[in-house]
Amino acid sequence: MRSAIDGKSQKRSRAVTLYRSAKISDYRFRKVLEQFVRDSSATGAAQATRLSVNSVHAIYRKLRVFFFEVGLFMDFYEGQDPAEFVSDNPLFERDLLAFHLERIRDKRGLHSPSSEPPYHFAESCWRYDFKVLREQRPSEAVYAMMLSHLAGIIRLCGPVGATPRHRLAGLAAVARQIDQRILWLERNAPGFSDGDLRAGLRTARAIEPQDL
Repeated sequence: MRSAIDGKSQKRSRAVTLYRSAKISDYRFRKVLEQFVRDSSATGAAQATRLSVNSVHAIYRKLRVFFFEVGLFMDFYEGQDPAEFVSDNPLFERDLLAFHLERIRDKRGLHSPSSEPPYHFAESCWRYDFKVLREQRPSEAVYAMMLSHLAGIIRLCGPVGATPRHRLAGLAAVARQIDQRILWLERNAPGFSDGDLRAGLRTARAIEPQDL
């Protein structure tokens, strides 16, 4: 009997904490993460999770900082001045910027001060890839993939609210997630039914993680 109880205690102690907070449980944090995946406003997320708007704002900010630091949310301009950046794909850049501006138009507090990294734009860069997936085949499965990707990085590099750990393993996981998105397009996207386009996707998937 004692060994069974000890086994359960050890199992609980090995559980991965997702969010560093004395007041927010992992269960409640996962509910906020689900709202974050859907790009819900802080007000909407607060109503859905029964947390205060301030609490949701704080979690959202920590999520953006955490995923930026771990390398999942990446700035397309890589820290360069957008006005001086020379893009080799101006059509992509224009569509990405339009997507970002549309995202933040009706939201408050999404403008990063110049003294810190562009967390909100880096988030938009990540979301843009899933926008392409949703346009190709609208499905709840896309949101499930987004949630799985975020949760996987948190379990590996978290908890959120602390300095990310296992950064190299995290970057490898990011590369695998990119591969998964490309594979999804190859298998599910009508816009990539052309043989040459599918061959291009397969070529992209052949790139080694260290080359990304």
